[in-house]
Amino acid sequence: MKKLIILIAITICFSNLFGQDRDYARYIIDTLSSPGMHGRGYVNNGDKVAAEFIKNEFIKSELKNFADDYFQEFSIPINTFPDTINVYINDKPLISGEDFVIFSSSPAVSGTFELFWLLLDSAGVLQPVGEFGMIDITDKVIVTDMNQKDFKDGGNFNSKGIIFLKEDKVWWHVSNGKEVLDYFKLQIISDKIPISSKTITIKVNNTYFTDYQTQNVIGFVEGKVEPDSFLVFTAHYDHLGQMGADTYFPGANDNASGTAMLLNLARHYSLSENRPDYSIVFMALSAEEVGLLGSEFYATNPLFPLERIKFLVNLDMVGSGSQGVKVVNGSIFKDKFNLLVKLNTKHEYIRKVEERGEAANSDHYPFYAQGVPCFFIYTLGDECKEYHNIYDVSDNVPLTEYDDFFKLLLDFINTF
Repeated sequence: MKKLIILIAITICFSNLFGQDRDYARYIIDTLSSPGMHGRGYVNNGDKVAAEFIKNEFIKSELKNFADDYFQEFSIPINTFPDTINVYINDKPLISGEDFVIFSSSPAVSGTFELFWLLLDSAGVLQPVGEFGMIDITDKVIVTDMNQKDFKDGGNFNSKGIIFLKEDKVWWHVSNGKEVLDYFKLQIISDKIPISSKTITIKVNNTYFTDYQTQNVIGFVEGKVEPDSFLVFTAHYDHLGQMGADTYFPGANDNASGTAMLLNLARHYSLSENRPDYSIVFMALSAEEVGLLGSEFYATNPLFPLERIKFLVNLDMVGSGSQGVKVVNGSIFKDKFNLLVKLNTKHEYIRKVEERGEAANSDHYPFYAQGVPCFFIYTLGDECKEYHNIYDVSDNVPLTEYDDFFKLLLDFINTF
């Protein structure tokens, strides 16, 4: 009976330990995706508010820093929309983030403009709607159902702007905000702009920064055997920020979830009983959404020689997991990938560890381009679908396999 009581006590202890990891992750995700973080972008200093929060978490874990502070500052070009954005179709107001988004490359614009419909026919060829002949579309706004990636306009046909129709949810990017065009572009839900629509009224103010100062947040736990050799975890903490004064993009899965895992790992390894043989660095990177700019800056301005990195793991969108995980660079660093698979098979942590080749799709890539061995790992599962929209909120991030993925990462790091 006494042995049974001890066994139950141990089981409860471990359950509480991993439950606390999940509780901490939920706290981080809730905080980073809250309205006060302004979408962790470049309106209302959202990136700086988030960076201060992460820095304070590093301090709580008593991480060391490489300089006088945890911040590595750098500058980026970025176009922002700090004021309310008004869009009306036939005098009917649309809701930003829900009915429409404006491309980050758009300039300030104000006025009412005639719509020019340019739709795909049954053969997939763009055709004007109506009897237009050779029409001058200067100061008109094109409306098209062609995919925006396939719309080869070579500019804008001298139009005032372009509207891309979306059947479902609109999604936003800020990577095209490094420059400002002389015409605007929008995505609008097709139900909100019927083909009978004649005009759009729009008012947008923009603020363009040639050198907006942002920052990576970096701390480390010193290794007890080889402190000058490093294992590295990275995760971008930035997201899309605000589109106007009224709409922010929470970015709970992308990438408050990866930042939560990073901070959880930092807290774990900061405990004296978990102190690693090698130093472990934790990099919360900014400006990933603008084009991997934070990781690119670090990879070209390292705080210690990159050749001292034994391995790097980048964590981006880890809020699901019902279908396992995907490992970018798994086919490149095959021995490490096979090790990850072997560990997962042995302990039956998650459904599968799936291989992928190289891809320049997250913050691992600038390090990889500099010769650093690395993985980018993200979770798989339809239970966490929202991406780059206003619906990527904490309640939509179930953390399905968070605990088991966390344990798999610990086992992987312990092999070094």
